[in-house]
Amino acid sequence: MVPLGDDSATRTAKVLSLPTRAAILAHLLRTGPKTVKEIADHFKIHPNVARAHLDLMTDTGFLATETRRRTKGRPAKVYFTWEGETSALAEAGIDVPLREGAREATDELEVELRILERLLGDAGEQMTRIRALIEQAKNEGEGG
Repeated sequence: MVPLGDDSATRTAKVLSLPTRAAILAHLLRTGPKTVKEIADHFKIHPNVARAHLDLMTDTGFLATETRRRTKGRPAKVYFTWEGETSALAEAGIDVPLREGAREATDELEVELRILERLLGDAGEQMTRIRALIEQAKNEGEGG
């Protein structure tokens, strides 16, 4: 039997199942690298909550991190999208142009809508595969 949960659809579903994560990903795609504090401030969430979301997206390959030196204080860990994710989203029909500065609310909603469309498409593929596995199991049960 094919193991479930190891494909890109499941990875995408896990990361984007919460609107906050989808919004964080869209924000980083548009604005570039940000620290935990910058993300927390932007979304008005606690830094520990932001860190949990960012770390999950890093663990699943949606984000990468690097440490940046500052003139004073501790080096800052920044989270950013890797170039391959932008092209993967583009292949899925999600056009996320990288622009500096603030965007209008309609632009943000459009990006989030496209990400959710990708999530729904991936979930549909996952459901089709699960149905096929169930049907296969039933057929094997009847024949054996």
